[in-house]
Amino acid sequence: MQRLIKNGELINNEWTLVEDEDFDLAEFSQGQWALPLPLYEKAVENGSAALSRMGVILNSDQDALKLRDYLDKLPLVVINFSAFADGRSFSQARILRDQLDYTGEIRAAGNYMQDQLFYLSRCGVDAFLLPEGVVVESAMQSLADFSDSYQAACDEPQPLFRRRV
Repeated sequence: MQRLIKNGELINNEWTLVEDEDFDLAEFSQGQWALPLPLYEKAVENGSAALSRMGVILNSDQDALKLRDYLDKLPLVVINFSAFADGRSFSQARILRDQLDYTGEIRAAGNYMQDQLFYLSRCGVDAFLLPEGVVVESAMQSLADFSDSYQAACDEPQPLFRRRV
């Protein structure tokens, strides 16, 4: 089982990530599942009774605005990094939090680097599915790499010059 940091704490990962878009939706008798966006849309279209136990996996090449109609039902959005150098996932998190007012869990998964954890948390990501080989204690320390930030972000809407007294 992959390790998960959520809100700065190591917790058990209760969600199963489904990567196969041809996964049989009849398998959802129990548990919590994060589905690729096309499969989630199919479940919504079919009126699945298990929607409250389904989340969405959003790949970096997919538009976060496509989730607008589903956000009130979504407990989890997994932002899947295809490559650590692909910054679109940062933008997706900001769009979800700032433009769409999403209050559920945003989880980073895939090919991100430990050095990005602090910045991802500033963009609204509150959970991190840790890749194999990452030292948990080091990753948790990365969430507090800096004591203060100049720019406004999801975690602090005022830039530093506005916060000074």
